[in-house]
Amino acid sequence: MGTYNTLSRRRTSNDVLTPQAGAPAGIRWVHASRRQQMPQRPVLGDRQVYITRRGTVFHSAWCQVVQRTWEFNRPTLQVCDQGEVGERRLCRSCAAESRRH
Repeated sequence: MGTYNTLSRRRTSNDVLTPQAGAPAGIRWVHASRRQQMPQRPVLGDRQVYITRRGTVFHSAWCQVVQRTWEFNRPTLQVCDQGEVGERRLCRSCAAESRRH
């Protein structure tokens, strides 16, 4: 006896992905080669910064923190005017980057 595997020998685990939530009921598998196009990252305008919903910092550039948020928790990343950040402080990564330039 072994564990039940939903993939047949004709389909390797690298070739297919489980369907996303909200996909039509008739779609059982989505081929990795047919994945949807990734949305473009938001671009800052004049005097705009990146923030997260519940964060305590703001980001003046596309730093490693913003990159990780974009990759793993995209809905929380927002763009706002620099004057509206309130009590938030500048991110350490962004501060170090601005000192280099």
